[in-house]
Amino acid sequence: MPFRISRLGYVEVKVLDLDDALDFYTNVLGLRLVERLGNKAYLKTWDDQLAYSVILTESDTAGMVRAAFRTVDPEDVDYFERKLKQYEVPYEVIPEDYKRGKALRFKTPSGHTFEIFNEIEIPGNYLPKESPDPWPRDLKSDAINPPKIDHTLITAPDPTKMIKFCEEVLEFRATEYIVNNEGQPIAAWLYQARQQPHDLAIVPGREAGMHHFAFHISSAQDIFRAADIMVMNDVKIDWGPGRHGITRGSGIYFFDPFGNRIETFGGYTAYLYDPGAKPIVWTEETMGKGIFYYERKLVETFLTVYT
Repeated sequence: MPFRISRLGYVEVKVLDLDDALDFYTNVLGLRLVERLGNKAYLKTWDDQLAYSVILTESDTAGMVRAAFRTVDPEDVDYFERKLKQYEVPYEVIPEDYKRGKALRFKTPSGHTFEIFNEIEIPGNYLPKESPDPWPRDLKSDAINPPKIDHTLITAPDPTKMIKFCEEVLEFRATEYIVNNEGQPIAAWLYQARQQPHDLAIVPGREAGMHHFAFHISSAQDIFRAADIMVMNDVKIDWGPGRHGITRGSGIYFFDPFGNRIETFGGYTAYLYDPGAKPIVWTEETMGKGIFYYERKLVETFLTVYT
């Protein structure tokens, strides 16, 4: 089966105050403001090629509005339109959006809004195209500055059904599962084309819930630097710095000022998944160690606090 989804393109999240959100996302996280339009702001990580990575929308609640996945080729959008019809999934064709072309928008069995698109402006990263330095020289010295958006983890009241939907309709592939005593997957880490642990993860929880969205961090040293910056700015840390057994990655869970959980995630260079390999399986009994490797048990907020 060919790869048809290349990556998580962007996420749109709700914030309670756009001015406060921009202060946090640009000055603490270090994202760059592409443009502010009405109650929305479009932001970009410094090493992302696409027009934007995150959309912030002012609202009266926090949480996820949508997650958008970019296809490998333009014709893959038409392919997934046929798949949605085949599985009788209601969808809308959105002709265009900010700096983006046609997209398919639909609800998943978990209640989330997903989009599939290909056409989008690609201004490139913030490095020169000839003989670039390893990072931009004008990065904020006191910000985290993640290079790229990485993945999102969502919650589902029937995670087994949602996992099956993502595998059959959207053709995601699992790198790792948590299974119950009947052998049914109750959590999954899913990817398509990129050689990394996951673009999307699913765990049990409420309908349309966002557990977190994550930015890639290049090294363990950068993760500890991120933790220092969070403490310096009184950012509420949920967990970490720590290590996941699942994905073998290291990270920090923390909250923006409105309760949206974010992760700085990386350090998984030893985990370059071979598409021919079978998924790794964790049981309910080993789930705590799988998610929080050093603690070997679930942190209380993992399955109880999300937007």
